Formats: sequence, structure tokens, C-alpha cells
Amino acid sequence: MKKMMLAAIAAVSCAVVRADLNVSGFGSFDLSSAYVLYGGRQNKEPCYWTYGELNLNADAWGTLGVSLWQNTDVTCRRKEYMRRMNEWDWAVYYRNRIDLAEGWRLSGEVGHIWYKYHGLRGAGKDIYKTMMEVYGRLELNNPYLTPYFAIFHDWKITEGTFMMAGLKRDFTLSPGLTFTPDFTVGGGDRRYLDNLYPPWGAGGVKSGISYVQLSGKLSYWFNDHFGVHALIAYSAIVDDKIRSGIDADGSDYRKQFLWGTLGVDLAF
Repeated sequence: MKKMMLAAIAAVSCAVVRADLNVSGFGSFDLSSAYVLYGGRQNKEPCYWTYGELNLNADAWGTLGVSLWQNTDVTCRRKEYMRRMNEWDWAVYYRNRIDLAEGWRLSGEVGHIWYKYHGLRGAGKDIYKTMMEVYGRLELNNPYLTPYFAIFHDWKITEGTFMMAGLKRDFTLSPGLTFTPDFTVGGGDRRYLDNLYPPWGAGGVKSGISYVQLSGKLSYWFNDHFGVHALIAYSAIVDDKIRSGIDADGSDYRKQFLWGTLGVDLAF
């Protein structure tokens, strides 16, 4: 797997040096009301996220980039394996897009993510020291309603697969101000889901749709380099076995809940 990834990165790198290159970047900081992963509230206490990416753009050859997403709990009230979560998700990816018609574009991304969990203790430190996934995303941009699809395969720990599909649309309310409603459905195979939701590893969770989420994001860019945003979302677990596991577990997971973030964006 590593050799294949290195070969792919090398091939793309050789291709992009033949085109006109430019470097771009994006970063954001969010204060969130909870830590939420695939429709599950894993911690009801607030946390903050930082995200940054650096891209090497090569016109029609696409974009090669690296990114880091980081989460830190504001409080220290987690139970058992995690007293305070400090997660670092490193990724390397390749992006490209195809113009299909006026206003219609197919955007794609493939990459690899390394999940690092700092602050774990006990058995959790040994099991989840490093989690690795390959992934792919597709999005059909158009003036009406944008569908998207993403797939993640964990080849390090669970050897399971998770998928998401959704619909969204950007509404321009005024210059610089955009509102984006987004509806997402997610689910996976039993190997992935059994390690994602409580009671974790018990073998009672089957493959299928696990959650749905409806969100709305309001973004305002003061100029090409600085913006602010706010997001509110409603998430709900829809799988009966997972819902039963949440009732029995007594952790910070909830079957349905509201959550939100406030953040700033930077771009160059």
C-alpha cells in the first residue's frame, strides 16, 4: 500500500513540473459546542478545531496538497481511555476537476489520512495509536443542487469502509455572504461501524446507514483572504442497534442532538 501511494505521488509530481505552478493555501479555526464524528456526539463538552492545507496547483494537471486537521477538547471530562482528546489528522491528496458544460463541473479528490490520537491512555493508547485510511470524494458542482459522495477505507485497524452521500447548495445573499444548507447520509460495513459507535467491538452492529445530518452554514468573506462563518447542525442516529447501544452505554453519545461552530477562515 505504501509503495503504491509513493509511486502515485511521484507520478503526479513528475507531471506537475511540466505545467505552470502556483502555490495556494487555506486555514480555519473553529470553536465547536461538541466533538461530533459521523453523526455521533463523542464528547458533549466544547472543543476547538484548527485546519490548514497547502496546495501545489498545476492548471489542467490538477492539485497536489497536504493538510492537517486538529481537535483539542476545551475541558478534561472524557471517560475511560480519553481524559482529554488531542487528535491530529494528517493527509496527502490529489484533486482535479472536469468542466462538463457551462456552470457544470465534476470535482474529485483521492488521498490518504494518518489519524494520530494524543492523550489516550490504557488500552486505547495501544489500539488507536495510529489509524490510516485511503479515501475518495466526488462532487458535481452546478447552479441548482450539488450532489457529493465520499468513501473511506481503514486498512490499518478495522479493515472496514465508511461512505457518505449528500446534497447541498450555495445561496449568495449579498456580496461576500453565502448560506449553504447541506443534507448528509452516512453508513458503512459492520467492521467499521462496530468500532465507531458504542458498545464498540461487541459485534452487534450490522452494515447499513448509521446517521443523517442536516446543517446550515453562513459564511462571510471580507476580502479574498479573510472570512468568518457559523454553522448549526442537527444529527440523528437512525440504526436501531446503534441507538440501543447508545442507551446502554451511558457515554456522551446521543441518538439525536443539535450542535454548532463559530470560526474564521484564511486563504492565500
